[in-house]
Amino acid sequence: MHHLGIDIGGSAAKLALLDADATPRWTRVQELPDHDDPTRNLRDRLDLIASALLEVPGRVTVGIAAPGIVDAEHRRVVSLPGKLAGLEGVDWTAALAERLPPDVHAPRIHALNDGHAAVLGEHGLGAGHGADDVAMLTLGTGVGGGVVLNGRLCEGRNRRAGHLGHVSLDPYGRPSVFPTPGSLEWHVGAAYLHERTNGRYRTHRTLVADVRAGAPAARTEWRRTVRALAVGIASIVNVFDCERVILGGGLIAAGGLLFEPLAREMHQVEWRPGGLAVPVVPATLGRHSGSVGAALFGRERSEP
Repeated sequence: MHHLGIDIGGSAAKLALLDADATPRWTRVQELPDHDDPTRNLRDRLDLIASALLEVPGRVTVGIAAPGIVDAEHRRVVSLPGKLAGLEGVDWTAALAERLPPDVHAPRIHALNDGHAAVLGEHGLGAGHGADDVAMLTLGTGVGGGVVLNGRLCEGRNRRAGHLGHVSLDPYGRPSVFPTPGSLEWHVGAAYLHERTNGRYRTHRTLVADVRAGAPAARTEWRRTVRALAVGIASIVNVFDCERVILGGGLIAAGGLLFEPLAREMHQVEWRPGGLAVPVVPATLGRHSGSVGAALFGRERSEP
């Protein structure tokens, strides 16, 4: 038995294959743009899954990570606003069966939110391994998240839990994708960097480069970004009393430029009863937190 996980993403798909004992066999990344054509979006992703399945000998479980909210049976993404047209409402198991050769059995596909998948991957095989209570933030274009409590993924009644990027830091601030004002995502996500800097920056990469070069405007925005992130993390710790907070996504490539000032800000804003500070650590699975988590989810859901 093998376990295949696919994080279908908006620009690239990440794939991971695990052995029966959850040991990774391989991981890969395939560019897969988010097209305007819904039919092409779905076809390309189904073809990718079918091709990966045909490589795996014997029985295989499949987990798929995607943005949005999944249904109670984890068969479909039922809410996917503004992203990946053509994927909302698709029954992945049935759709895949139509793309496979007649003599190939289509396994049951288990779908979950990509932030949920990321925290599952890091909890199982990455930076959260060995901890019972873990929160994770993925810092990129937006800010995703997920929470594991008592060793189990916290999905919530409607599989909406863990959208940590949408906690509010400012009740009078601007909304991001959701109507929540002044969200952590608005203050940290690259999607709103252009707005936050009055048009000066559009990507974290250019911002970080200018911070390293000593540009005053970049350093000002960086201080604001790190402060907002620290306040968001401290608030999350107060809610969940987690053992560890994991940061993933493209922004952690900044390394010490991010984690060193973040530690100083956390020292100021985190409530630390008895002097106990919650470790804030980088993800160790890189781009494959979600694909590994999806594989682990499919493995768990397929167990008798």
